[in-house]
Amino acid sequence: MSNAILLDNTFYRLTSSQRYDHVISLIKKGSSVWTLADSEGCLIIDLGSDKVLPIWPNETLALAWGEKDYQSFATLEINAEDWAAKWLPGMQGDRFSVGIAPNLAGECIVASAEEHAADLNR
Repeated sequence: MSNAILLDNTFYRLTSSQRYDHVISLIKKGSSVWTLADSEGCLIIDLGSDKVLPIWPNETLALAWGEKDYQSFATLEINAEDWAAKWLPGMQGDRFSVGIAPNLAGECIVASAEEHAADLNR
């Protein structure tokens, strides 16, 4: 999948599963993930039974997603090594899940930090 696809809305037309697989492959290759944060910390979406940290494979997609409801948030880059070694273990302890590349309607695969870490190690 080319970067051109990542930088326009065609990325959001991919299925949640395709977006998930693509993000996993990028992280395995050492690419950073991006999320949204403000002065209080990272954006955590409360879905009732799940507390979810949304991530995207690039800054442009994270910004585009946040434009409507999260304009006060800025992007935060997390390098792949820190994501796997620090963030995911911390999220496991906090029982946070990961929302992988939500589309503009908010649809995405939500995985526990443990499941996501296991997918990165496959």
